[in-house]
Amino acid sequence: MIRKNINNGFTLVELIIVIVVIAILAAITIVAYNGVSNKAKVAVVQNDLSSATTQLEQYKTTTGTSEQYPPDLGTANLSPSGGTTFQYSYNSSANTYCLTATNSGISYSITTTNKTPVSGGCPGTETAPLASGGSTAFSGYSGVEPSTCPTNGGSWIKVPGNSLYNKPNGFCVQQYAAVNVSGVATSQNTGNKWTAVTQPVAATTAAAIDPSSNTHLITEDEWMTIATDAAAQPGNWSGLSVGNGSLPTGNATSAHGGFYLTLSNGQKIYFDTGNSSYYAAYEWTCYTGPSANNCGLAAQSQPIPANAYYTDQFGTFTSYGAFTTASGYYYGDPRYANSALGAYVNSSRTAGLGYLRSSYASGSSTVYAFYRGAWTGANSSGLFTLYINTLQNYSHAQYGFRAAS
Repeated sequence: MIRKNINNGFTLVELIIVIVVIAILAAITIVAYNGVSNKAKVAVVQNDLSSATTQLEQYKTTTGTSEQYPPDLGTANLSPSGGTTFQYSYNSSANTYCLTATNSGISYSITTTNKTPVSGGCPGTETAPLASGGSTAFSGYSGVEPSTCPTNGGSWIKVPGNSLYNKPNGFCVQQYAAVNVSGVATSQNTGNKWTAVTQPVAATTAAAIDPSSNTHLITEDEWMTIATDAAAQPGNWSGLSVGNGSLPTGNATSAHGGFYLTLSNGQKIYFDTGNSSYYAAYEWTCYTGPSANNCGLAAQSQPIPANAYYTDQFGTFTSYGAFTTASGYYYGDPRYANSALGAYVNSSRTAGLGYLRSSYASGSSTVYAFYRGAWTGANSSGLFTLYINTLQNYSHAQYGFRAAS
């Protein structure tokens, strides 16, 4: 009788299948557990922030008579759950805060104006310092600035935020109009400025400086944030008090002569003046955003009259001087909305605040680009001067640009 050997074990293929099934089940279990665990941590963080909101508001209304939020975590005396840590930043001049709660790598944050916890920590910002003699008493000022600026593209400065222009956390801007350094738009105080460039090219060139930092052609919101801040600083006025004398307007000579304006945080931004070539007495800006394709599109649908557009976009201007029409252009004197300035400035056009010049006509489909500055010493020159009378593809030896981030 022949006895057959019968092997009752698993084959290699069967073992592999079993191992794969076990691994899949384990992965599903781990994912499910992590999901439940993360939801629990999110709930803890959100509850901690909700409790912190109550404590911060309680501190504001019951401590002292000034209704200020606590200056730091120690004073706030918040009580997070076990495993939760708080990061608190406070802006004393604006009496605002941002609070981040983190638990096991999960972060949510709240702010003075948004008490609903949102995913992620407070932006990479810091409290903006206050320059000696600097003023923060102007509409929308938030007193917050970026913690870092791009490392490419030369020298950058930090600009404190302004909520009226959708920049509550501030931004970085090139300190000087750009110079062409081996094809890179570089902020520096030497060399001819990168001029004779169209607005779309300026936009794409600015974006190429450092895509990871979202560098882009300076926008109208950013220009207005700078202008509003600078106009509120006494040291920028010839009479050394807001509204006393005038702000710089440049010069009308052929020789280049730049100037700077100091912001509330002490940072200085430089502008080119004069009528000679290769100096950026005019600077392209972008209305709708950093994309090169939409920088001028808003001008295509300006309401009538042309000055109404400017009033709508920049609502912090409370009134205009008399508008007159000459050679198809509208001229006007935009008033600065700050009540501190309103008491002083009767004619912004002669005080270095500038005016609007627009070519828009009823029914026109022409896209006009935006540019600023006009630092030539004329009445048209000024910090708030806006020109909307040039096509996007126009280039001139005095038209330059700078980037923001």
